[in-house]
Amino acid sequence: MYKKAPMKKFFRLFFPGLYLFAVFSGCLYARPQAETEAPVEIGAAIEAPVPEPPAAQPLVFTAAESVVQGDIFCVLIQSPQTNRIKGVLADLSGGDGKKILSMTGFPVPPRATTPAADNADPADPAPETGETWAVLGGISSVQRPGDYTLNLRASCEGEEDTVFSTPIAIRGRSFISENIPLNEDMSSLRADPDPRKAAESRELWALLVKTDTSSVYHLDSLSLPVNGNFRETSFFGDRRTFLYTDGGKANSIHYGLDYATPRGTPVYASGAGKIVMAKQRVLTGFSIVIEHLPGVYTLYYHLDKIDVKLEQLVKTGDKIGESGFTGLATGPHLHWEVRVAANAVEPKNLLTLPLLPGAH
Repeated sequence: MYKKAPMKKFFRLFFPGLYLFAVFSGCLYARPQAETEAPVEIGAAIEAPVPEPPAAQPLVFTAAESVVQGDIFCVLIQSPQTNRIKGVLADLSGGDGKKILSMTGFPVPPRATTPAADNADPADPAPETGETWAVLGGISSVQRPGDYTLNLRASCEGEEDTVFSTPIAIRGRSFISENIPLNEDMSSLRADPDPRKAAESRELWALLVKTDTSSVYHLDSLSLPVNGNFRETSFFGDRRTFLYTDGGKANSIHYGLDYATPRGTPVYASGAGKIVMAKQRVLTGFSIVIEHLPGVYTLYYHLDKIDVKLEQLVKTGDKIGESGFTGLATGPHLHWEVRVAANAVEPKNLLTLPLLPGAH
């Protein structure tokens, strides 16, 4: 006969079994927290995702499509962001790829803060954002007319270099040809070998090819270096033939303008700048060179007197010397010359056109 177990015995058997079942089930199905997620510390900051910086806007290049022998040409490189462009290199090459001119760009500062810029307009405000760089080049009077390519490479902070190429046409112009008879002393001065002449030529060339990107003194047009009673006796690009007393001859190109003036006529700086040469030379006599922009210089030859010193800053119209009859000269006069990227350019153009057009 079936006999009921007492209730007390039932509980002794049932609950321990239930306990063991629960423990065993937990071992099978419970997942340790450390394997799936790290515990979050109370009060810890949650890092938000960092947004990607906006893409840099492209640089804008502005250049002329054609120039004439003796012209100065300008390329502007503009960026909507400041302190972005770190350097600009440029060259002009022919159809065969051969480089005929190399140039270095420079940053264009606001007019109001241009050092020694006596013709700067303080009311001309600087742009709130963005920056502008410029490349200046000079087309030689002997450069063959034709089609060329202007190549630029701009280096920017944190970006790949930007390369820009554009065709540019060089057009020809006419020049005067003249014969210049020299007396015995002048024939000897020009024709006889002289180590000093060669050294001075190398020194001047090294100066004219130099580009100091911080040397920004003058942006606008130039002024005549002489006033009052003078006349032009020789012109830019004249094709000259020097006739020696022994019957020999030599061809030459005239790189500037000659102003016949009475000896001792004051000579003035054509623009604001820095004196980078002030010395006596064999062929050009007492000579002065002023740097106005990176790679842009004015030259003053055959002076009777020099009134400035090396490294001196000058303003437009400052007296720098007096005209004379020194060096290879057939009469009292001032030779005035403008060089851009080492090439001589037409000075007359720059009496009305700015050195840096469109920069502001």
